[in-house]
Amino acid sequence: MLRSVDLMLFLPAAFLVALGGVILSSVSPSSFPQQFVFIALATLSFFVVSNINVRVLKAISPGLYVVSIILLLATVLFGAFIRGAARWIEIGPIVFQPSEVIKPLLLLFFTHLISAQTGSKRFLTTILAFVPAFVLIFIQPDLGSAIVLASGTFGILFFGGVPIVWFVSSLLLFIVSLPILWRLLADYQKQRIYTFLSPFSDPFGAGYNSIQAMIAIGSGGFWGRGLGQGTQSQLAFLPERHTDFVFAALSEELGFLAGAGAIFAFAIILARMIVILKKTDDVFSQALLGGIFFVFFTHIVVNIGMNLGVLPVTGIPLPFVSSGGSALISMSAMLGLASHVSSTLKIRSNKDIMLL
Repeated sequence: MLRSVDLMLFLPAAFLVALGGVILSSVSPSSFPQQFVFIALATLSFFVVSNINVRVLKAISPGLYVVSIILLLATVLFGAFIRGAARWIEIGPIVFQPSEVIKPLLLLFFTHLISAQTGSKRFLTTILAFVPAFVLIFIQPDLGSAIVLASGTFGILFFGGVPIVWFVSSLLLFIVSLPILWRLLADYQKQRIYTFLSPFSDPFGAGYNSIQAMIAIGSGGFWGRGLGQGTQSQLAFLPERHTDFVFAALSEELGFLAGAGAIFAFAIILARMIVILKKTDDVFSQALLGGIFFVFFTHIVVNIGMNLGVLPVTGIPLPFVSSGGSALISMSAMLGLASHVSSTLKIRSNKDIMLL
């Protein structure tokens, strides 16, 4: 089992989970002990997925897609409303977010479509499969997860060998449809974009979150204020300090050093994915890694960007650091998929050496 683990992926993720545990124990002690349960499940999902044969994943991917659509439909129809959005399903004491859980399942199916077909057909069928999932996530409303799914799908299409002309055509179509998309946005989503453009125009209203996050990061300095000493975090000025704005809480209490350490760990994971992607010549593996890379990249850039005030607030958690089980288990499963692709390269390399 350990031979299927890529330590260049696993160790940075473990560091981020540990870093997240430290800051969450300070700013959100109520997250425990359930956070330990989530970490255990996420670790299990990583090791299990990293050891599943890729042929099995291809074979079951259509079924995984059906399960994903059913979960998303159930969320829209029966989801629990929390803070004005139906993004969660409650089953007794268990509460989970399907839009997070289904990400690796959808990526697998989209990758299967890309690798099993040729020509323009693979682009069209992937888009046709993508649209229902995207719409069901968007109307919850969950713009952040919808953006992440779109980004991952783009990675699959791009690294799956779809001609560039299709991307150009899609981009032009997106630009033309912007007025329609704007009208489909919820009022609070439009307000977030207005706030991003001018956060200080409403410092006690729509701009409050971004301003408090920037104050928290700036006040941390190089070494930080110390665990339990962050004024923005401990006095609850910083909203969602355990999820969306955990990076600001981390930077305030543990300083620039911890924030830079987290970014460096993310950089190692992304760089390792690129290295693996370059080494593989299998279309399925290339497309899958491309999708996973863009999902991680989008999560990291958007979350840290909104904490720094350079991107609109979209409610995307920071991988392995934010509190919560759905995202942690989902991201661990995707990392397990990347680790599995890496292990197949090692096995193939060892066989080549033996043949020599």
